[in-house]
Amino acid sequence: MLARLAMRSAIVVCTAALVLLSAGSSHAGRCSTGLISGHKLCGACPDPADESLLPNPCGPGEEKVIFDLKPSLDPNNPTESSYVTIRSSGKSPCGAGFEQTESVDGYMIGCWSPPDNQGCRELHTPNNGYMCLRIKDDPLNCPGECSSVRTGQIAISTAGAADRFICPPSDTSTCKSVRGNGTEERFRLWIGGFCSTNGCDINSTPDDSTDDFVDGDTCSSEWGATLFGYSRTGRDSGGGNSPPGSYFWNTGTFDLEVIDGKSTCGTLGKCLGRPGNRNPWTLRVVGVPRPGSKMPCLPGNSCSPLADGDPLCIP
Repeated sequence: MLARLAMRSAIVVCTAALVLLSAGSSHAGRCSTGLISGHKLCGACPDPADESLLPNPCGPGEEKVIFDLKPSLDPNNPTESSYVTIRSSGKSPCGAGFEQTESVDGYMIGCWSPPDNQGCRELHTPNNGYMCLRIKDDPLNCPGECSSVRTGQIAISTAGAADRFICPPSDTSTCKSVRGNGTEERFRLWIGGFCSTNGCDINSTPDDSTDDFVDGDTCSSEWGATLFGYSRTGRDSGGGNSPPGSYFWNTGTFDLEVIDGKSTCGTLGKCLGRPGNRNPWTLRVVGVPRPGSKMPCLPGNSCSPLADGDPLCIP
């Protein structure tokens, strides 16, 4: 187990180093690399099933799964759905305390490791494009000069994702994964960074061969490390505490939230006020395995998502 963890850590560090080298200089930023995450992206997230674009990143013995991020069907009732609450700074033209909630969709590609001797698994989250978040494109409901500014963004993962353990549940009434002492119901996921495209034309199409579908305000901003399910306090997080995340064994779904600052650029950045990464946003993602994806099972356990021997069970 320790050897496997050390290997994973080395892979993460090396991958991050390669990405920084490909940027040409340390100050170039991950949004300017030649990788998938380094391009401005409008219209839609990449197709996570297209292995010519996103090759299967899983190693020997691992099982690939695509999680679709469930959007809110009702923006006024985002319970159990993916959403973001955008907040402004005190210097914003919208005024201190302004906030707006928008639906989020997208995907995350993960790799399930085999179980260890306690039945715990790693959910390996690869770098560069294997997670994408699309924020619903609506007018910013802020009076005055910002009323016509759009909220839409597409944020795609860069480098530095960290693996997290998911252990069998101790409570069959919740079927939530545990960690730590074996009784703490928690799931955490550390994504090393996102590159978010702001200011796309509302009528844009996902055609990366031309840039005539975006307006002159299109720009990219770096979100930095996004620590789902971790409690963080301090300046960069706006003093917010992220609640513990959950992985539900019986459905194969996860529910993760982070409260921290997100950087914006262009007109949206001006309207929300700078520096934008000092304003705590609430980002919640609910991941659902895409139909046909395999799920880890728990033989003989009522929290198993599938019956023993089901061909979609990951042994």
